[in-house]
Amino acid sequence: MKKYILILLLSVVTGWGGAQNLISVTSGKAIEAEQHSGVDHVFIFSDLTNAEISSEADATWYKFAEGVRTEFQSGTNYLYPEDNTGYIAVIGSGEDMVEVSFWVIDYSKHRLDIRSMEVVPDPETRCERTRLRLDADLPELTYQTVDGRHRTLDRTCTITYTSLSWNGEQWQDSLCVDNLSVHREMSVGAPLRNTFFTIGADQFAAQLGIEVDSVATNEVYEAVAVACHPTTVTTIRGDESENQHTNEVERPAEVTQLQGSAPLEILFRANANAPVAQYYQWRIYKGSQLIVQRTDEQHRYVFDQYGEYRVVLVVSNDFCEADSVTIDVSVSLSQLLVPNVFTPNGDGRNDEFRVTYRSIIEFECWIYNRWGHLVYHWTDPAKGWDGTINGRPAAEGAYFYVIRAKGADAEAGGKYHRATTRNPATIGIYQLSGDINLIRGNRK
Repeated sequence: MKKYILILLLSVVTGWGGAQNLISVTSGKAIEAEQHSGVDHVFIFSDLTNAEISSEADATWYKFAEGVRTEFQSGTNYLYPEDNTGYIAVIGSGEDMVEVSFWVIDYSKHRLDIRSMEVVPDPETRCERTRLRLDADLPELTYQTVDGRHRTLDRTCTITYTSLSWNGEQWQDSLCVDNLSVHREMSVGAPLRNTFFTIGADQFAAQLGIEVDSVATNEVYEAVAVACHPTTVTTIRGDESENQHTNEVERPAEVTQLQGSAPLEILFRANANAPVAQYYQWRIYKGSQLIVQRTDEQHRYVFDQYGEYRVVLVVSNDFCEADSVTIDVSVSLSQLLVPNVFTPNGDGRNDEFRVTYRSIIEFECWIYNRWGHLVYHWTDPAKGWDGTINGRPAAEGAYFYVIRAKGADAEAGGKYHRATTRNPATIGIYQLSGDINLIRGNRK
């Protein structure tokens, strides 16, 4: 008896949660429902054959229903429960008395019987959700609180199907697992590829280890939902050496905003879930003006004028349309800076006469020696003069350059002219000339 008094005292000290632990299942396969209220325990048995529930001490046992309790057994520490019945164990007396309430359910008498599952077409929601209909017996698992309120346990089943997920570079098959409350009609996220749907056991059968055959849809579901993850690739310009560059400033983590120097050549890829996605519509706006419209899955465009652009993509099929995606492209003002010295000594630093530029779309440069003879000419601002003439090192000293260039911000029809105080250079049009000093020095 001292043992039981100790347990009761601990229960009082630790609170009602400790008192609940005075009741346990000592025979039979059972689980306790995780979500319940108004009663201390809800025990779910696989079946009640040889089932037994015990208390830590001899108790007076009551059954309860509709808020009324009835004594049926006294002076024992066990009972053999019945299905869909509530019990109260009263342990101890006086200040040490503890009551523990619980409800018992025999799962074998309330199990799900799912015979088939089919997809229900719903034109209003099919682009976001797919409706499923069960042909099944769906008995409720109910219990009562001590004060007589009726409540229902939420039964959930696992529905699995295959969709697609984007890994940042490509689409890949993705197994979707949805845990849903069981009803005759349910819905899951619309898959992005053709698939079957399969429904398994409810959570109680799974926890009890009861084997239940899964049920799948008889026919493959033909996907209609559309999604896309557009990406961009900026064309590399320049030679095949370390002088390559993309004309693009540091690329942000999200490709919804791009900024760079003209001519900014970008390949746009829709990356939609083909073949479900069938139609592509690209629109490029400069300000509010539509300047380009294309219908290919991917396309290339050269932004050769200064300004702010919006590239809008819409992907669709005969039933659904993905949310439009906008990529903002900013083309910078032009700039052209010319050095006055270079040192082609092979040390990897300043070995070429090369301009610094931004948004230059036309370019020519001529290099002359002190006698006015042309020694080098090129048309790509990404390249330069390496200090050789016909493959041989040029002599050190002064040379003369002439540059003509147009930027992305040049007005249409703008002409080259030398800038003076009375006749300033037109914005975006450059006609420059000056001396350049070739100094070889010693390579370190």
